[in-house]
Amino acid sequence: MEEITENHISVIKNKIGRPRLQLDEEQIINLAKINCTMIEIASVMKCSVDSLERNFADIIKRGQEEGKTSLRRHMWIAAEKGNITMQIWLSKQLLGMREPKTEEAKELANHIVKIIDFSSLKKKRDEKTKERERR
Repeated sequence: MEEITENHISVIKNKIGRPRLQLDEEQIINLAKINCTMIEIASVMKCSVDSLERNFADIIKRGQEEGKTSLRRHMWIAAEKGNITMQIWLSKQLLGMREPKTEEAKELANHIVKIIDFSSLKKKRDEKTKERERR
């Protein structure tokens, strides 16, 4: 029997089984940045989800975090440029602001109605109408 050296064994190991996948890490990161699911990334890369999880989990996580940061930056810029919808959304998310619930809104409306004396407003309107009619 031939003596097997360490280098020879590693060469044999590389020839046994399926060939090792050569996946483009940059493409995996870019897919993760736009929040593709593991199934979607695996489909594009033509590999299994298990292979991705086993060999590229840290790269995918980094891509996902970079994507979140980029989205947050664009949202912030839009709000600074005057996008009212983005300003409202960010104020709810970051500042804890919220729109009143229906009951709170009703109570607030009733309170406002009590503050405004509609009878005096009606009298003023009627007086103006009569004055116009006299002319």
